[in-house]
Order: sequence, then structure tokens, then C-alpha cells
Amino acid sequence: MKVTLFYILYLIFSVTCIYNNRIDPLVIIGQGLVRGTKSSDGSYSSFLGIPYALVDVNNPFGPAQPHPGFGINVYNAYYGQVKCPQLTIHDPNVLSLGTEVLDCLRLNIYSPIVASSQNPLPVLVWIHGGDFGVGFGGEYGPDNFVKQGIVVVTINYRLGPYGFMCLDIPAVPGNQGLKDQYEALQWIRKNIASFGGNPYNITIAGQGAGATSALLHLYSDKQKVFHKVIAQSGTPQNVGTFVEADVDAAIKIARYLGLNTTNNDEALSFLTQASHDLVTAAAVDLNLQLKPCREKSFSGIDNFVENDPYSLTNQRKVRNTPILIGHTSRENLKLSSIYGDDYFKGDPFDAVIRNNFNLDEEQLEEAVRIIKRFYIGDDPVSKLVESNLERFDSDIVYNHPVQRTITKLLTENANPVYEYEFGFVENEQETGAGNSEELPFLFQMLNTKVETNDNNQLISDRITTMWSNFIKFGNPTPRKSELLPVIWSPVTTDARPYIVIDSNIHLERRINHDRMAFWDLFYSAYGKYNKLLRQCKLINSPTINCLSN
Repeated sequence: MKVTLFYILYLIFSVTCIYNNRIDPLVIIGQGLVRGTKSSDGSYSSFLGIPYALVDVNNPFGPAQPHPGFGINVYNAYYGQVKCPQLTIHDPNVLSLGTEVLDCLRLNIYSPIVASSQNPLPVLVWIHGGDFGVGFGGEYGPDNFVKQGIVVVTINYRLGPYGFMCLDIPAVPGNQGLKDQYEALQWIRKNIASFGGNPYNITIAGQGAGATSALLHLYSDKQKVFHKVIAQSGTPQNVGTFVEADVDAAIKIARYLGLNTTNNDEALSFLTQASHDLVTAAAVDLNLQLKPCREKSFSGIDNFVENDPYSLTNQRKVRNTPILIGHTSRENLKLSSIYGDDYFKGDPFDAVIRNNFNLDEEQLEEAVRIIKRFYIGDDPVSKLVESNLERFDSDIVYNHPVQRTITKLLTENANPVYEYEFGFVENEQETGAGNSEELPFLFQMLNTKVETNDNNQLISDRITTMWSNFIKFGNPTPRKSELLPVIWSPVTTDARPYIVIDSNIHLERRINHDRMAFWDLFYSAYGKYNKLLRQCKLINSPTINCLSN
């Protein structure tokens, strides 16, 4: 009976497609029938909030479960603002839409009307940023890309304690948010052809945590279900992005919420029954660092990340993969707005090195002294030297990690690799672009708008066209044009050209070469002491980390 009914629905759907009489597009996938909507101008169809997997209600911190399908019903894919549990900051100046639910493993698909099985289009899968604690796929409007003939997919994945508790136990080994992403990628590979997308021309991309995620997918041992990578202002080596597992995180949250226990199973059972709002808020109040970690291996448990960010390697997957990677010109712009005014009352140089490197006090003092002299000379830390402190913070957190990542990609024969710097700002009083300021030129962002004028439109057209060319062809500038008057050359082991995306687009070489050379030397001297390297014991220094077990 079910087969007969499904066949009848299929015939109805087929006739509908042939005569194109429906206002709402209808698509058949493995789960059943999905109904979307057409855009106001009729140029693309939207299929919003499609579930690609289910969160296990008995273990919402563990592996996702397959979605059972829609049965004989049609799934109305009309709402794309579902969010995974996260700390929502209620700002009256910020548009707050969306519903936070545990059943949040959804994705949004935007398909140009010209897409079909006979004309499958390249696919962009966008992984949102938000430091693995906030964000959702519905923040990113697709119009710029669908106009370029790209099928756009934005995804949700679990965040904070639900996505990134690393407890070193089989039930919650860690990195569940990354595993959710992989479930979404598998779903896309299997189903995107039904939406007119080419499953053999998929680019995964993201900014910040999304960029880090994209690169972790490139280095994971999972099957490669994509073909190109775009990483904007994020790598696994970014300071503060990759953490040591906090195996007591569930116990700490449970205690905070009133259960006094030292047992992980008891804590998880308690938290499973607790409100996700309370669990997420408690993790934030406790300042828990819940981000990607190196997982402990268990028999029969599928891991995602087993190495530290400095030991990630997968030449089989990296080889011949086109990569587009870069950052903004002043990532950590306006430090007081990022960290607060207390930033200038302490010693940020000492804090960053102390928190990220296992150095004895003598080594620490010497390293901090060298860095201080390089960035601020003999001046004290204050707002008077904020611009120099911004360069320091941007260099160690973002800029040099990108350079180290590019070096590693070249070593493993990624090809081609294109590097960029986004420096355009709307306000001519500013001297550079801060973190994520390129996003509203790529997407119609939910909470960030750019003024409509010729200059902004030119930047948007340029960056969107270059990204779209890369998604389609693996080359952002296949030919010169009035819009793109420069050929963007890929980097090599001997040369590092990069394109500057500003009022005037142009090619330069060796980004921030003097500062990057400084950090090359610093890591040559102190890199082996990084806290994220595998634990080992050194003679007379049992607390210091080194490069191998």
C-alpha cells in the first residue's frame, strides 16, 4: 500500500514538474517528498529546515540518529530559522529570530530555477561561525551566489555542551558538532542532485569556526564527500580554537545546576533531563572551553579528530584539493570591544604566551620581553598603543596560523592554493577590516547590513564573483574582465602572492612579511612547547610538552 501510494505521489510530482503548474516546488528525496517555496523574483527555490538527522533524546550529547523519513506526508520546508541550543544575547539593536530546540539538525537549500538533473549546478555548503557556541545556518541569505548559478546549502550543527563536550568516555568522546556536520555532508552528497546540485562539485566553506571546521573535514579520516575548501579567518591552529579535553565538564555543569556528583554517567543522565537553556547558560557561566579537541580512542567508537592541530595530516585527501584561504586586514580590530577595557590593565603578551605554551618562568619572561619589544618597544601596555596590540593579537590568533596552515597544505600537495586579504571598510575613518567584515558582502546577513551604494556593490560583486568562480572551476579569476582586472596567482612553496580585496583590487606578495617572519622564528624556538602538542616527558622537565609520544 505504501509503495503504491508513494508511486502515485511520484507520478503527480512528475506531471507537476513537466507542466510547471505549481507555485511551490516539490522534490523527492530518500526521506520522502519535500515542498519548498520560490523566491519573490522567481529566480530560485528555497527548501528550509530540512532535517538531515535526529538528536538522540536519550543522549543529546552523543551521536546523531538517522532521520526516519516523512512517510506518506509531504514535508513543508518553509522555516529556516531553527537554532541549536546556544547562549542568545538579547540586544535590542539585533534582530532576534529563530527557535532554539534540541531537534536542530536542519539544513537550508537554495536552488536556482535553472538547476535540473540535466543541468546540475556547483554546490556551496556553508558552515556557520560563532566560536562553536553560537550561530545558525539561517543567518546567511544566498542571493549573491544563486545569481551566479550556485546551489547554496547552509547547515546547523550542535554547539557548546551539546556539540563539544569531550569527556573521554564512549558515550561522549567529543567533537559531536563536527560529526553532525559530516552527517549533513553525507546527506548533501546523497540528496543534492534532487535539488539540481552536482554531487561531484561540492565546495565546503566557512568563516571563523566554520573555516576551522572545513579544514578539519579535509584532515579527518572520514570519506571525502567534497571537492574544494574555502577557509575564511579560521584554521585548527588558531589560538583558542582547539582545546584540551575537559573530562569533568558534565560534572561541573551538573553541580552548577544542583546535582552533587563525581560520576559522569550520573551527570549526563541529569543533564539529559534538564532544560537546554539551563545547560547552555551554565556552561557559559562556568566559562567552560567547549571546542574541538583531540579524542581518545575507544573500540567500536568512530572518532573525528585524533591528533593535535599541529600533527593533523592526510595527504591522500589534501592532495590536489583546491583551497581558497585568507583573513581580514585587521582581524582583532578594537580590542576593548572584544575583551573589554581590562585588557589594557594587564599584560596581554604574558597572558597569551602563558596560556598557550608550557614555559618555565625564565623562558616565559624572555619570550614575553622579545615579543613586547617587537610590537610596542619600551612603551607600557595602554590604549595609546592599541593599534600595535591589535597587530599582535591578530598575528598570533589569526594571521600566523593561516600562514602555518598554508605551508602545511603545500607540503601535502594541496593544489591550487589561493590566498587573500580582505581590507575594505565602508567607513573611511577606519584603517582596516575587522573579523567577519567580509560576510555581508558575500551574503544577505540577518543582523549585519551594508549601505546600498556603488562602492559597496562593486566590492560585493567582485568577492562574490571570485568565490563563485572558485566554486565552479577551482580558479577565482579564470580570465581578466572589467570587474576582475587582475589574475589571482596561487601560492607555491617559493612564492606567496595574495590578492588584496579593497577599493582597488590588486596582487601583492608575502603578506605582513616582517611580522610573519618574526613568528616563524618564535615558533622555531618555542613551538615545541605548545600546550596542544601530545604529552611527553623531557629530561629534568616532566611538565613540558614536546612533539611526539
